[in-house]
Amino acid sequence: MAKNEKKTDEKKALPSVQIKKPEITKASVSEFFRKYIRVLKLARRPTKEEFWKISAVAAVGIVLIGVLGFLIYLIFEYLLP
Repeated sequence: MAKNEKKTDEKKALPSVQIKKPEITKASVSEFFRKYIRVLKLARRPTKEEFWKISAVAAVGIVLIGVLGFLIYLIFEYLLP
C-alpha cells in the first residue's frame, strides 16, 4: 500500500464527550418550585364544554388507531398468509 492510500477498515475513535450532571442545590430546587407554582397559578380548569370536546377528540383518536391496527391485522392475517 502506498503512503497516500488510507485503509478503509480503520476505525476512527469517537471524540469523548463530558456530560455535566446538574448540581442540585437548595436554590435550584427553590427556583424549580417557584416556576412550577407560577404555571399552576396561570392554569385554570376547563369548562364542561371544553372537557367534553377534548374527551370526544381523544375517543375518536383512540378508535381510529384501533381500527387502523385491526385493518393491519386483517391484511397480514388473510391477504398475506
